[in-house]
Amino acid sequence: MQKIRKISQLFFLLLIVGIPILNLIEIYFINGSFISLTVGDLAISDPLAVFQAIFLSHKIVPLMLISILIPILIVILFGRVWCSYACPYFLMTEFIDKIKLKLNIKSVRNKNINTNKQNIIRYGLLVIGFIVIGILGVPLLYLISPPSVISTQMIMIIKHLTFTSEVIILLLIIIVEIFFIYRFACRYLCPTGTLLSLFQFKNFGLKVEHIGSCSECKACIKECPLMLDPKIDGNSKQCNNCGICVDSCKDNLKQKTLFFKMK
Repeated sequence: MQKIRKISQLFFLLLIVGIPILNLIEIYFINGSFISLTVGDLAISDPLAVFQAIFLSHKIVPLMLISILIPILIVILFGRVWCSYACPYFLMTEFIDKIKLKLNIKSVRNKNINTNKQNIIRYGLLVIGFIVIGILGVPLLYLISPPSVISTQMIMIIKHLTFTSEVIILLLIIIVEIFFIYRFACRYLCPTGTLLSLFQFKNFGLKVEHIGSCSECKACIKECPLMLDPKIDGNSKQCNNCGICVDSCKDNLKQKTLFFKMK
């Protein structure tokens, strides 16, 4: 499963780099960024970008709402796989984790994690962000969305050989990730993942299931990038269905214990 996930991550990374390059040689069949992407006549938009645009303009454009149907349908059916299979920042954090391991750099990794408190923080930030957008007209949520910033800045670098101040915010987030709070953006900050999680339903779609006896080795919890316990948090809105817990489950070698199931 992890090989498939890595191939998917590299494919979407290639898209980020490849689309502006194709545009430079005047190939526009595929155009845009992860905020808003067009493939031929098909438009696909990040739901966060669309709702942010609505709050900024105080107008609802039907075509914009139609463009978010595919991402929302994917989340409803398969969970927040965008985060684990496509998000360039999630790929970056996995690379950062490997570097930290080699350099013996440790950030705060609270083992007694409370997903309810995390949800209060991240949903609270999302609501505050929309309020700020509506009142001040500042696209705050875009500025703190790592995948959006990475995607748009790649276009700036490739097409215009420059970057904007959003890179500074991204660097600050990375610093917090490395030295202070483990997976800070994914667990607390990223408004893209937070908004998508609103379309995850507890008893519908692809979920991590647990049956049979458990040896309590806790390998699944140790390996989970979001520090979730799949036996308890398999239906959590924090889970992005990366499948690392399933692949790391030692009990699966004896019998089917931890696995994905479509509900």
